[in-house]
Amino acid sequence: MLNLTELGVDVFIKKNTSKNTEAFWNNYSLIVWKKDKSGFTNSKGSFRKNEWGIAEEFAVTNDGLWKLPSKYVKIFK
Repeated sequence: MLNLTELGVDVFIKKNTSKNTEAFWNNYSLIVWKKDKSGFTNSKGSFRKNEWGIAEEFAVTNDGLWKLPSKYVKIFK
């Protein structure tokens, strides 16, 4: 589990340079969008830049941290 501060989330967004994923802010939530054609029928589906994908939303906790799954550690390497 990654516990990121606001600065850590900004670094995460800047280092996420994959063609199939994109990270961005939505108010105080971090959105990680992954290109996927099944996003058209998925409840977490989102249409972005003329393509369908699935968006994961990570809201800020009461501690002022964003908790991301361990699969995103590779972004920081």
